[in-house]
Amino acid sequence: MNYFRYKLIAPNGRPSSGVIKLPYQDEISTASYLERNGSMAIYVAKLSQFESIFPKLGSLRLFKRLKRTDQVELFNNLSLLLRSGMPLTTALEETAGSMKHPVMVSSIQDIVAAIQGGMSFSEAAKKFSDLFSPTVIYLIRIGEETGRLDEMLKEASQHVNRIHTIISDTKRALLYPIFVLISIGIGLVFWLYYVVPKILELFKEMNVTLPKITVCLLKVSDFFQAYFIYVFIGVAAIFIGLLTARKGSRQFRKITDWLMIKLPVSGTIVSASNLAHITEYFSLLIKSGINILQAIKILSESIKNEMYRDKLDEIGKSLKKGSSISEAFETASVFPTFVTRMINIGEVSGTLEEQLGYIAEEYSKKLSTLVEMIGKMIEPIVLVVAGAIFAVIFLALLLPVYDMVSQVGGM
Repeated sequence: MNYFRYKLIAPNGRPSSGVIKLPYQDEISTASYLERNGSMAIYVAKLSQFESIFPKLGSLRLFKRLKRTDQVELFNNLSLLLRSGMPLTTALEETAGSMKHPVMVSSIQDIVAAIQGGMSFSEAAKKFSDLFSPTVIYLIRIGEETGRLDEMLKEASQHVNRIHTIISDTKRALLYPIFVLISIGIGLVFWLYYVVPKILELFKEMNVTLPKITVCLLKVSDFFQAYFIYVFIGVAAIFIGLLTARKGSRQFRKITDWLMIKLPVSGTIVSASNLAHITEYFSLLIKSGINILQAIKILSESIKNEMYRDKLDEIGKSLKKGSSISEAFETASVFPTFVTRMINIGEVSGTLEEQLGYIAEEYSKKLSTLVEMIGKMIEPIVLVVAGAIFAVIFLALLLPVYDMVSQVGGM
């Protein structure tokens, strides 16, 4: 893609100018593109690499990945327009006109320009990973080759919507306990850093004899008073360090993914989420006509959990050695007996696509059930834990008050 500065006279006689990004190398092709609607190009110049820096900076996206809900709307609209007989570029332009997301509109306009410049839709889509995942690009390519692009885009829309549901349920299941713990922690820090010191200072001024539990609370409060900033910086540094290590080190990702799978609650959630994800992708790829080895390779590239990625690589190697699909999944050992048995049934009966879809649906339901169950389990646990913590604090604060009242009563 190159940037060109242009000046035009529109069919209504009005002049216009600006900078446009197009997949052309020369001004003549750019002028022909600009004049396609009856306009007359009076000036076209290709920007140098230095001059192109400024429009590139202007087009930088802070949040590059487009929301899956927007992707669902895009693919569904395109499918409907193509099914009605509308040409691809016109359908893309119409879809861009109905979208409110500026990133999507700009990207679709660039795709239209690339297609009009001679690229296929799948080739143009490769340049926009924020709109099109590798799986969707494969579906578009198959749709182009088979003449069923509208059907493949509909499949892509439904697929992205199902993946969105799986990921949303997973996030809800994992984030709710974390949110609750952080909320309790913030409340506890507020009491220890701000409320408790003021009350304990009053006891000191009145020379009240403090019980052991109050003395312990005083020491904890003094620690927070003296080292709060250091504790906060330390926690933030550890958090940032873990994120950086996870992003930069595959070995560290493998360790953390292994821990997540082995922990009691998170292990069930992560396993259900990944199994739903894998079987959903696998079913879609087979349904689209992609061969088994290629489908496993795509799955390995698309899955984010390093443990499952390694197992998928093992499955690919087993398949190359001549193992059946069910044998390869069974050898990988991370997949439950239910999954391997259903794959074996599908392999023998020729209904592998349907069986994988059934597995994906079952694990999606299991994930949704887990989300509801965790929500119900967390609430009483939070009440007990928070109640116990603050009961200790109130007890430590009320005991000296009780002693003071008793002394006054004795007098």
